[in-house]
Amino acid sequence: MRKYFLLIAVVALAYTACTKEAGIGGGTNNPGDTTKTPGSGSGNKTDSVVTFTDVKFSLTPANESYGRVFSSFKGKVYVDSDIPDSVGKYIDVAFNNFGAFSMFFTSPNDESFDLKIPGTLTTLVRNKVPADTFKVAAFDTIAHASTLKKLTIATDNESFASADMPLLVFFQNGFAKKGIIKVKAITTDYIVADVKVMY
Repeated sequence: MRKYFLLIAVVALAYTACTKEAGIGGGTNNPGDTTKTPGSGSGNKTDSVVTFTDVKFSLTPANESYGRVFSSFKGKVYVDSDIPDSVGKYIDVAFNNFGAFSMFFTSPNDESFDLKIPGTLTTLVRNKVPADTFKVAAFDTIAHASTLKKLTIATDNESFASADMPLLVFFQNGFAKKGIIKVKAITTDYIVADVKVMY
């Protein structure tokens, strides 16, 4: 009988200890902080790539339907009138359009960009990527961050024309995450792109 009592007592103590440990971390009624930072997440994500498809960038400022700044961390393009101050540091790139012959992506804090967004970090952007450096067709096959890590990225102050599409743009955001934008098409209101970035 004593053996059973001791066994039950040990199990009860172990359960109580585990419950207390769970309570220190927040328990079930009071969850701990789950705020994620760029590159965080469960499992091994060091060689992962996040893909965004059919991202639309407005050709004009103050468009109420399409935005000009993109955040891979938040997973969206923000319209000019709805950029929260708190997301500035998470904005990867801004899009500028000076006509069909002069379009380019830039750092969101670049002087060429007309919006002043608090807290933005500097992004390196390479708008002119020669076909012999990285083929447009190879973009769709990227599945590992190791491919993106090998990219050489420096701001080149170049632009592209609508006739150049499809084309690739390299970028490295303020958290040193590298990515590629594949500009696929242009409409009367926006350009359409796919984006791949290191997790």
